[in-house]
Amino acid sequence: MKLKIKEDKPDYEYQIYVDKKLVWHGLNPKEKYEEIVKKNQGRKVSIGWRLKEGILIAFI
Repeated sequence: MKLKIKEDKPDYEYQIYVDKKLVWHGLNPKEKYEEIVKKNQGRKVSIGWRLKEGILIAFI
């Protein structure tokens, strides 16, 4: 999934991955992260930040 950040939006957005597959992106991941973790027990869930210059992924 290729994403573009629109010019009128911030320079970053959060991304949530399940087993290295992008499942959500946006600016407020708190509720979505908890929901995704509950739905995907036993799978690797990670959160990253998409910047205009690239992607930074933090594996938890």
